Amino acid sequence: MGTKRALAPAVSEVIGQAQPGVLLDAFSGMCAVGGAVGERRQIWNNDVQIFAAQVARSLFKSRDLPLSPVACADVHFATFRAQCERLTQFFPSSLAAESDLLEATSFSRFNAKTATLRHALAKEIAKCQLRSPHLFTRTYAGTFFGIRQAIEADSVVAAIRVARKDEVSSSDEHRWCVVALGRALLKIANSPGHFAQFLKPKANNYRRYLALRRRSVWAEWLSSVALMSPIGAPQWRKKNKVFNRDCLELIQRLARNDIGVIYADPPYTDDQYSRFYHLLETLCLYDYPNVTGAGLYRPDRFQTPFSLKSEAPAAFQKLIASASRTGADLVLSYPTNGLVCRAGINICSMLRKSFKRVEICESVAHTHSTFGASKGAAHAATTELIYLARSA
Repeated sequence: MGTKRALAPAVSEVIGQAQPGVLLDAFSGMCAVGGAVGERRQIWNNDVQIFAAQVARSLFKSRDLPLSPVACADVHFATFRAQCERLTQFFPSSLAAESDLLEATSFSRFNAKTATLRHALAKEIAKCQLRSPHLFTRTYAGTFFGIRQAIEADSVVAAIRVARKDEVSSSDEHRWCVVALGRALLKIANSPGHFAQFLKPKANNYRRYLALRRRSVWAEWLSSVALMSPIGAPQWRKKNKVFNRDCLELIQRLARNDIGVIYADPPYTDDQYSRFYHLLETLCLYDYPNVTGAGLYRPDRFQTPFSLKSEAPAAFQKLIASASRTGADLVLSYPTNGLVCRAGINICSMLRKSFKRVEICESVAHTHSTFGASKGAAHAATTELIYLARSA
């Protein structure tokens, strides 16, 4: 997720020019920049999204390594299978209709079978009364995921929870499992690579839809577990920190001399990023939210002022002023077509009001994803400028 990975090496190089000390990655996301900097500094990660903070804790704070796929299967399969069997009993008609749908050989037959499936699923969800985990089955079956997939997702959650409750897995191993499940769900979801909305099958894409629906959450989860690993040595990770806060509130609370450099890459479009990650928040909270809208959104999604045309300039100024009061240098990356630039504001001039020396260290031709092309082309070419503002 995200487009920072391509920029991370250039950003890491500029961070290397800043004063010594801890790096605070104020909008850490999937931790691409922290991963590029690595053990050259202690790293404090922050992200207001819970799932992103969990990723940061796994990568930068874990004492325990993730289980191997084989060990993970050994620990979790019995509970997973039992929960699958329990949930399956409540959805016999839906699962039969879904199996029939997956055999569709034409779009017309697909449409007819889809109508049957929707009717069966609505009836069985309305009658389903379970105490054990069934959030994905109740909330997302038939939209982002198939019914069998949603049952498997709930069953993996049940297995992860039981292993932690029985102290078969450590808190770190538990977190690795949750992060791996988030990755697996993203890989199989019927969506354009995020969770702003699920895709509606059409004649030109229904075969892809069917292929996604046939994939197993359990198998994809174990494949994702195999890709999990922390960054750096245990002693280095021990001294790192992870925050799950609004960056503007966090930076205001930081004392002088705690950190050497802050890296910030604020949102730059009028899209609220929480739209794209809400399902991963629900995975972490597992709180059965009352979802609404095209993307089945949570009611408590975070709204950032950086993505509001009327508020972005003031938020930018607050970020810069708060960063300067910490005594840290500030590395800032922002595209030339971002909301603040489109408002006619000169970022260098804004930085010079709070910092003693300001320079543009890198100008990188870059392509931003438009998260599914809801407003035009799927990708937009821009120039990303990387600023270094020095406190001394």
